[in-house]
Parts: sequence; structure tokens; C-alpha cells
Amino acid sequence: MPKSPAPTASLPELFGHLILLLRGTPGREDRILKALDLVVARVADSPALIEAGIENNWAQGGDPLKERLQIRQVDAIRIAAGAPPHEILALARALADDLAPIPSTTQVQVTVLPDVPEPQGPPSLMRPSDPRMPSVSRDRSDERLAQVVDGVLRELEQAAAEEQWHTVLHNAQAALRMMPGLGESAQRVYTIGLRRLLTRPVLEALIDQGYRVPEEQARTAEVLRAGGLPAAELMIDTLNRSDTIGPRAFLVDSLGGMPDALPLIAHLARSRRPSEARLAAEVLGRLGMADAVPLLSSLVQHPDDKVRLAAVDSLGRYRDKSAVEPLRQALGHTSAAIRARAGRALAARGSGAIAMPLLAALEAERDPLAWEELLGALAAIDAPEAAAALSRIALARRGFLGLGGAALRRQLAVVRTLAAAKTGAARQALSRIAAEGEGEVREAAAVALGSE
Repeated sequence: MPKSPAPTASLPELFGHLILLLRGTPGREDRILKALDLVVARVADSPALIEAGIENNWAQGGDPLKERLQIRQVDAIRIAAGAPPHEILALARALADDLAPIPSTTQVQVTVLPDVPEPQGPPSLMRPSDPRMPSVSRDRSDERLAQVVDGVLRELEQAAAEEQWHTVLHNAQAALRMMPGLGESAQRVYTIGLRRLLTRPVLEALIDQGYRVPEEQARTAEVLRAGGLPAAELMIDTLNRSDTIGPRAFLVDSLGGMPDALPLIAHLARSRRPSEARLAAEVLGRLGMADAVPLLSSLVQHPDDKVRLAAVDSLGRYRDKSAVEPLRQALGHTSAAIRARAGRALAARGSGAIAMPLLAALEAERDPLAWEELLGALAAIDAPEAAAALSRIALARRGFLGLGGAALRRQLAVVRTLAAAKTGAARQALSRIAAEGEGEVREAAAVALGSE
């Protein structure tokens, strides 16, 4: 269920939320009416203009309203001050549908893109009445390339009719690669045209081909990303048919390259099904958006261990500082596996500032396997702070670490791990241990230095 925006949100956010509810929340008229009330209140005293804003990319910034406007070929909406609720709701219902006629009134005026003129040359399924391919008046500089894109899209349509899916994939990618060379108006039109041709059956066939032909998966992921929210919904449905990702990992990568899919993934993250929550964690890690960090932080506390591990791994992909705190908190998790994985994720940032939190976690750790993981994580940080932290363990008096035998084994483990790390900081720590250590620990450090 889509999360409700704040009452102070912008009109496009409020209107987009209303459309999402109409598309995905059947039977919840109470939520729909509440969302409608917020939209009506926003235009009660002043008019508003909402534009599709198609430029180089489809629905940039993860805007579900722009996605629907572009899919339905709507260029702009002008809502008069005091527009009646029933007219606003009628438009929202039409936009939520893929085929319903778009209403336009004096109070809620809608501007749509025109249809394509009859093409010259071989007959095409893109007739003037076909809403899949709008028209554009082209500048001379665009004309030759636009003609090429026209031809590619006609070939794509014909190939889809003949179920020649490799040709469909080739032409779809070719069109995507050529469109940036067109002017803004032409890009707008042909982006919509391509999207109209990438129907659900076509996308399903391309996904099936991607399963069977792994070398085409990267190309397929690129085309799927051009499919917008309908393609994202299809990929999620496909992945949800099984608890394992396996050879379909390219679908996760494709979703991870679609910022506009964040609302769908956020909904998935709140699912009670562990497989869906785990899928959400996998995709959120690839999106790389700061807005995804709170969702991943909540998934670290999920009751399913696989979901928690996926969330920690995904947080580890983020370079943004906002990911540090949830990972640091995970160092104190009740699960030893989570503590160890969080340590690895933090160490991967390569920052010396991580050394002291890792040292504190290492000193508090009682699980042997988790202790080894945290030790390796700390040794992997090539920073003076990491060298100082590990030297502190190896040079501590036996009473500091506990009873003699266990303390000695841990100190020797520190030396071995430093020797395996082969970083400048590790060598610095070994040199200090060889100079200041005692007995076997000092000898082990000296041997490690001599074998380099």
C-alpha cells in the first residue's frame, strides 16, 4: 500500500499518490477519498499547472505522476481554482487506467500530444488513430535521425508481431541509443512511441529470452529500464514467483537502475513475506538513493535472517554517510552473523574513523566466528587508526584479554590476519608488535615481516 505523503506535500505528489491508490488499492475508498480531499484543498484558492516534463529520461527522479502522464500521452494539466472534486477524481481514474479516455473540462483542462500522421512507405501498425505513437514536428537537423528512429520502431513493431524477440531487443536498444541525438521535442515523442511498443507481452517475451540467452541479459536490462513503472511491476511479479533469484539476477540489476521504481520497492520492503522483503533489500542496495537508507535500516531489524543479511549487505554498498549509523548499530545486533556482516560492510568504506567502533565490537564479541570476521574487517582498513587498534590488542597484557591461553591465541590471530592483509597499515602494526611485543607474539610478527 503506497505510503501517504504529508499534507504539506506538493500538488504533483498529492495527485500522484491519488493515482497510485486508484491503481493499486482496490476497495479502499476511504484512503482514496482522503487523498482526493488533499488535492482539492490544494487548488481550492489558486489554480495549478502540472506538466509531464519529458526530457532525456523517463520520469526522472522517481515521479510516479509523470510516469502516468507520459504513459497516457498527457502533456499538461491545468486545474482551475475551486475545481470540483468529481472532475479531479474522474481525471485521476482515467490516468490510473491504461486505456480509459482522458476527460478534459473547463475546470480541469488536459493537453495531450497529437497522434502520428500516416507514415510514408511500407504499411505500419502505427496508424493515426493508434495512441502508441504520437507525432512531432521535426527540425531539419533532426529529420534524418528521426527518419532512422521511425524506421527502427516500425521494424520493432513488425518483429514483435512476428515474435522475433531477438530483433525486437536489438531494435529497442538501437532506438534508445539514438534518441539522445534528437532534439527535445523529438525525444519526447519517440520515447513515448517506444514505451507504447513495449507492451507487457513484449516485455514478458524479452525476459523469457533473457533467461534462455544469458549473453543478452545486459541488453535486456537496458531495455527493461526504458519500460518505466509497468516494466518494474512486471519484473517484481516475475521475481516474486520464486524465493530464489538465481539466473534472474539481471532483473534485480535492472530494477536497481530505475529510481522511479522506488515507491514500488518501498511497498515491497514492508511486505510480510520474507522473500519479498529480501528482494526489496537487494534492489534498494542497487538503487543507491539516500531515500532508501531508512528502508534498509528497518529491514536490518526484520525477523528473517536472510532479509537482515541482505539489508546489511545493501547498506554496505552506500557511500553516503547516512548508511554508517545503521551499520554501526548493527554491530550490537543479537545475531552474530549480522554483527560480522556489519563489520565487513563498515570496513569496506576504508575510513580510519571506522576503526574504533570496530575495535569496540571486537573486544565485546564472544562468538568465535564473528570475532574472526570482525578481526579481518578491521585489518582490511588501510589507515593508521586500524594499525593502532590492532596493535593495542596484540600488545595488551594477558590480563586485559582474559586467561592466558585464550588471550595468546587471539593475539597470534591478530598477527596472522595482519600478515594476510598486506596493507601499509598492517605492516606498520606488525613492525610495532615485533618491536614491543612479548614472546611468541613478537616472534610471529617478526617472521611475518621477514617473509614479505
